[in-house]
Amino acid sequence: MTLERVFEPRSIAVVGASANPTKRGHQILRALGESGYAGRVYAVNQGGGSILGQPVYRAVAELPEAADLAVICTPAVTAPDLVRACGERGIAGAVVLAVGFGESGAAGARLEARLRNAARECGVRVVGPNTSGLLNLPRGVNLIGARGVRPGRIALLVQSGNIALDLMTQTTEQSRMGISICAGLGNEVDVGFGEVLEYLGGHDDTQVVIAHIEGCRDSRALLAAASVVTRRKPVVVIKSGRTVAGAHAALSHTGAVAGPYDRLRAGFAQAGVVEVGRTDELLHVAATLGSQPPGPPGTGVTVLSDGGGQSTLVVDTLQEMGVPLASLAPATSAELRNRLGPAAAVHTPVDVAGAADADPGVFARALEVLAADPAVGVVLLVGLFGGYGIRFSETLAEVEADAARSIAAGMRALGKGLVVHSQYALHSSAALDALREARVPVIGSLEVACRAAAELQRRGERLNAPQQSWRPDRVAIASPHQVIVTSRREGRVTLTEVESRELLEEAGLVFASMDAARSAGEAADAASRAGGPVAVKLLSRHITHKSDVGGVMLNVAGEDEARIAFERVTANARTYARSRGLPPEDYAAIVSPMLPTPVAELLVGACRDPQLGPVLTLGAGGVWVEVLRDVAHRVLPVDEAELEAAIGELRISALLAGARGGTAVQFGPIVRAAAAVAECAMRWPDVAEVEVNPLFVYSDRAVPVDARVVLGSESQRRRP
Repeated sequence: MTLERVFEPRSIAVVGASANPTKRGHQILRALGESGYAGRVYAVNQGGGSILGQPVYRAVAELPEAADLAVICTPAVTAPDLVRACGERGIAGAVVLAVGFGESGAAGARLEARLRNAARECGVRVVGPNTSGLLNLPRGVNLIGARGVRPGRIALLVQSGNIALDLMTQTTEQSRMGISICAGLGNEVDVGFGEVLEYLGGHDDTQVVIAHIEGCRDSRALLAAASVVTRRKPVVVIKSGRTVAGAHAALSHTGAVAGPYDRLRAGFAQAGVVEVGRTDELLHVAATLGSQPPGPPGTGVTVLSDGGGQSTLVVDTLQEMGVPLASLAPATSAELRNRLGPAAAVHTPVDVAGAADADPGVFARALEVLAADPAVGVVLLVGLFGGYGIRFSETLAEVEADAARSIAAGMRALGKGLVVHSQYALHSSAALDALREARVPVIGSLEVACRAAAELQRRGERLNAPQQSWRPDRVAIASPHQVIVTSRREGRVTLTEVESRELLEEAGLVFASMDAARSAGEAADAASRAGGPVAVKLLSRHITHKSDVGGVMLNVAGEDEARIAFERVTANARTYARSRGLPPEDYAAIVSPMLPTPVAELLVGACRDPQLGPVLTLGAGGVWVEVLRDVAHRVLPVDEAELEAAIGELRISALLAGARGGTAVQFGPIVRAAAAVAECAMRWPDVAEVEVNPLFVYSDRAVPVDARVVLGSESQRRRP
């Protein structure tokens, strides 16, 4: 069933209706009347009687029709049976308000499982539990009990009632955008973020979406929906729980450096989601993106201010955000000089230098020139505007208001974005009211104004970039490879290096030559065939990190040294195994020719996130990977262009580009190696972690030196 009957119900049953004004069952009945809901409302309470002039039905089964939606205001323990009753009566959806489910411990988790089963078995779409409720203001659906909220074009998806209330209050007090829908998704026992976001993508009354996410039941579905919706309307997210440690100890470096939040953050970026880290940014960034045209590609942000100190801070902040500043044409600067006088600064940032103290209309005249410059995509107006009539003289108030109307109309006519920072944003001012009525964002925080302008410019670039072929809802899988079958049969989760190489080679990765030696004599023969120095590395079914146990010897020259190296690494392995209680085994060794010193060492790995599925990690490699943490993540699958972009995000990319006269490398071989690792993670669901570390990078090739594959549990194998 689609969600229209839940979010746009023609009839609503309030189950647990109450005559007590402090109860939700009373507040919702009253709110539906006050909000102008035009549909039919039914009150249900086993006591019968009447509430607020409405007859009360004693049970859901007694309702005269199958309502589209029920809001269940009763204690948690009653919810599963009531959802079943709703299903038997033909009710399409239910909003379960009660707390006391999975968030409350083992008993609550069992109750939540009962609720989930009831929803699935009866075909009732459940929002919640542990939810603040549901609001559709354009249709008068007020199941939150909110009062005084302005209807508008911002949709809220939240998991916190306080954050929902804060955002609704901010929107009403600081914006003319208003609220379209507010959905508290709670524990997502059924209806989840991805499905609601997909619905909002086609919701005509919604222009921009704000989401507050604590935990998401299906992050991959969320990203799949976001990758489509963000092409049509902006989505702004704040994620709490960003510092929570991973759910399991990773056996590879990749798992250690790619924490759950790092992966999700990468997925947000891939899907075009704007993520903010502060609650004071949420509304302003969303309202700006929802009301202003984005900066066209090839343009930049320009700053117009009445104070040099603030404008310098703005430029610093924008540069730190990586946002391009507009390079004004000489003719633009010349005309600004003509209009602003000799004291003004006429290059970004433009400073009117006191000219507005006696005539704030100067801002309108300056903006008329600035906005006409083709290099300008977004204008950030900074300083006292809106407060000149307060700060200097009431006689300036009308001039300032006229300037505000002219500014808004001029920018709208040119189709360019405007963000206004004002130190008087919290004051009442005719000029600021005029801007807000024209849906121009007015922001009191300098830093938040910078963020809003930056995201407006970035959205223009994003919308004009080629559409990525990324489809997180589609990952092809293959039947288990023979090395996986063998490892499972032997009860191992970690493949040997030889097995790992075999799996990765089938996925497309090209390794250097090697020999597997099972005796000192075989090691000597392999060294002789190599014709030069070799590396001798432990080959074990149970020891994962070879270098940690003395299992690697480099620059081994000749047959005699190869024999000694074999004996040493296998002896070290036996000592380590005895100290750790590992099963005995016949240790072997890999003998491979030493490679020349690379330009750089990289890590290429992937792990299977329980929510996101396979996630690729690229970064600076070698033994210091967990210390440096110079990594970039991508939720798979991705194309080659996205892989190349990930390489460019690394700090080590400057070294790869030949910094300070060094050797520059081609990205193509790195991209192909990363694509093979990604293919391995996507093709076989058994693979929980795969890592190539280090990947030796030369000017024209990339050579994997070591490889490790870790299998997941049976439950992990069933995940995406």
